[in-house]
Amino acid sequence: MLRHPRSRGVPVLSLLACTVAAAIVLVNLRATHRPAPEAPWLQGSISAIRPVSAPRARLCPSGSRALRRNGQLICRVVEEKETFIDYVGRNKDLIDQFVNKGTGANPCPPTKWNSKDMDIVALRANPPKDLDVEFPLYISPADLGLPVDADAEAIGAKREEVRKLMLKHGALVFRGFESTKTMEGYRDAYKALGFQSCEDPLEGTFLRKNADKEIKFTFNQNPTHYVGMHTECTHTLGPVSGAFWCGNPASVGGEFTLLDGRKMFYDLNQDVLERFYNKDIRIKVVGLPAGPLANVLPRGMLAGAFEGLAKNMPGPTSDLMTKYDLDFHVLDDYEGVPRFGGLEPRQSPLNRHPVTNEPLWFCNIHNHARYLSDRRPNSLVEIARADVYFGDNSVIPPADVQHIDDITRKNLQKVAMQPGDIVLLDNYRVLHGRENFTNVEGNERKHCVTWFEN
Repeated sequence: MLRHPRSRGVPVLSLLACTVAAAIVLVNLRATHRPAPEAPWLQGSISAIRPVSAPRARLCPSGSRALRRNGQLICRVVEEKETFIDYVGRNKDLIDQFVNKGTGANPCPPTKWNSKDMDIVALRANPPKDLDVEFPLYISPADLGLPVDADAEAIGAKREEVRKLMLKHGALVFRGFESTKTMEGYRDAYKALGFQSCEDPLEGTFLRKNADKEIKFTFNQNPTHYVGMHTECTHTLGPVSGAFWCGNPASVGGEFTLLDGRKMFYDLNQDVLERFYNKDIRIKVVGLPAGPLANVLPRGMLAGAFEGLAKNMPGPTSDLMTKYDLDFHVLDDYEGVPRFGGLEPRQSPLNRHPVTNEPLWFCNIHNHARYLSDRRPNSLVEIARADVYFGDNSVIPPADVQHIDDITRKNLQKVAMQPGDIVLLDNYRVLHGRENFTNVEGNERKHCVTWFEN
């Protein structure tokens, strides 16, 4: 579907579609996931009139429900999900930040795309000799010839060495530095190393709270949600690098995860890699179920109405639509369920490194694919559920998505961060994520991130 045209008039059908879209949105925002009430014939005296049959054997474990897809039984975990309204109530400071956006940092640089004319067969036939380089590389003060109490100035004196190691390994884990155990020490360290902060590419969304004008808290507020592997790049905006800091780890779980996109390029199945490269992808970043009307009313009209509704929502929603260059569609997901979606422009799943020119897997499908988020811990409100389609808006085969998940899990590295740890990463080469976790009152997870323009 092409971008919905803006017309000066307001046809009756468009008004109807806007009304329908608004109703669907309100229903989805207010929807709750409570167990259905017990059937009447199982209550009170009615049970004496209508006999109760013996309970059937469960097809799936308790806490999950059975689905059949193409004749195959699938057991899917059923989780209690909060509604959008509940989420707003629990994160009032985050909502205020959404309405009054702005971090004061330098603007986020545009994503550097260099993906044209990639001969995948020829490139994969000549992998780099250091393909299996240590990843990530752990760095102690002694590794840099420094004492454990080295201050920011002493760390900054190792700037050139650190930069070379980062280019070689992709990600560095600084551990054992006393001066980085406070947020100010963390800030002093990355500034001394010459990194210049920039605006978070997700600034203005509901996903991260501000610690201050430069530093963001990472996704600490949804411990039951698994964060898949992704770069911090949208189609339009892409920091060059970033620094993650641990003030306090989660009580249980919450490991930081890292994936070498260079290694993924060589490990993925060649047919899958070429199919993705030839077809491109589109990422859906916001959406809601469209309901049965999507099979009755013209989908283009519904999508245009949803777009109009989004543009007139309070806060900087309209700015975000422009910022990420979104257009709106009604598309079926992998199960055939029609959903509204705001999609980024068509983009390549591959890229070349802006310095080394090496080929990279540069695709966020492991985090965004609904097929995967349906099969792992997920507590995002429905409007924030993402998905990924091929560049022509067609559904990506689940088998391809599962293969990507398999190779990702084979290669990802878990980092159990300790207080004062800093992970420096190359945002083009390295994808990152986070395991779900459990907090104990008084010992909550506190992790932060700063993004850099260099």
